[in-house]
Amino acid sequence: MLNQLRSARVRTLFLLATGVMFLSFAPSLAAIEFKNALDGSPLDVAPADGETLTEAVKAFHETGSNPYDGGDAALAQGKKLFDENCQVCHGKVGEGRMCPSLVDDNYAYPRVTSDVGMFEVIYGGATGAMRAYKGRLTQDQILHVIAYIRSLEPQ
Repeated sequence: MLNQLRSARVRTLFLLATGVMFLSFAPSLAAIEFKNALDGSPLDVAPADGETLTEAVKAFHETGSNPYDGGDAALAQGKKLFDENCQVCHGKVGEGRMCPSLVDDNYAYPRVTSDVGMFEVIYGGATGAMRAYKGRLTQDQILHVIAYIRSLEPQ
């Protein structure tokens, strides 16, 4: 009888400990699953060598919401990065030159209507001239660029 009581107590403690461990990992289970724009395979968003994930990037990985949307300083930084890296193909105001417009409703990848989808294309690349910017821009810089693109007016 005493052994059965001990076994029941051990099982209860094990289940309780397992439940606590599961709950401690629950936020990471709800994190965004980033996908490759070309084939839908998982996109590795581990930090590049020397990259430190900012609080904004960590929040984005968890929620898919860009913390920089609408912030004036973030938009200025995003514009600078856009001008240096994107405008040659996408035009001065995202109207499209050699590559698709970023300010109309015609999408090569419909997922880009969300910040997660746009991040996936910029970070992991796509077809044509759209190369991956992983290792060229930090994830934090990509979020700045996305915030700037979202601020552009439709043409």
